[in-house]
Amino acid sequence: MPSPIAPRPDVGGDCACRICGGPGRPWLEKKGLPLLRCSRCGNGYLPDARVPDDLESLYSREYFEGGRETGYPAYLAEAPLLAANFERRLAWIEGLQGPGRLLDVGAAYGLFLKAARARGWDPVGVEIAPDCAEQARRIAEVPVQAGDFLEVPLEPGFDVITFFDVIEHMRRPADCLARAAGLLRPGGWVVVETGDLASPWARLLGRYWYFLDPPQHLAYFSARGLEASLRAAGLSGALRRCRPGRRVSLANMAFKLSQALPGALGRPLFPLRRLPGSLYLRFGDGLLVAAQRP
Repeated sequence: MPSPIAPRPDVGGDCACRICGGPGRPWLEKKGLPLLRCSRCGNGYLPDARVPDDLESLYSREYFEGGRETGYPAYLAEAPLLAANFERRLAWIEGLQGPGRLLDVGAAYGLFLKAARARGWDPVGVEIAPDCAEQARRIAEVPVQAGDFLEVPLEPGFDVITFFDVIEHMRRPADCLARAAGLLRPGGWVVVETGDLASPWARLLGRYWYFLDPPQHLAYFSARGLEASLRAAGLSGALRRCRPGRRVSLANMAFKLSQALPGALGRPLFPLRRLPGSLYLRFGDGLLVAAQRP
């Protein structure tokens, strides 16, 4: 399995970049937490010293049902919207690789796995939250392992491995990408979707960009930084990038804005978190990158 970039010995562990190990410098503050930018890879991150020890316990049923001040207002209630978004991403992936063995890392409730199975893929999933993994097995009717992606046993030889809105949650993203590269067959693809901190929309919003969500989001990538991370993991073949939009419920928009804005501005949005309807949004701050194992 290819090794991620080794940490530099002159960088203190508490401040070293969680993505490449390079030196960090102050960037932004959000929710009273400092976010740093790496001088080597240009990506952003929450320093290790500020990551809660019980971080994984966050991803409970409440996280997906609006019971926390982060996550989703009602994940399963938005299943039709999420399924439509996943269909568009599958169509894009199928422009690179026809249906084959697929691993979805961070499978949540299995909606992407269900869509992939319906399109002729042979999918399996990994999900760190046991409750979600159980639901995913029932909804998608495919194998879904509960546990840390770096620890669960998996047979290599996948055609595609996907990380949809999950790489930013991982304590060791470089190790996760390296493991994914090692699990691919030659010519297979790792597909990552995350936010782009260097996009015009993210720069305009600054610390109010909705994607800045520590301590749940631990890593923040630019397009250049994500592609460099994929290359460092051993994915040195072809590379493809797009900036997909997504259909989002008005309730989810109000939920995210109520979190992102400071108290006096965010509080009036709380009653709007039950609004019906949806919008198709494409601000250009979403990033979908596929990198191929040579």
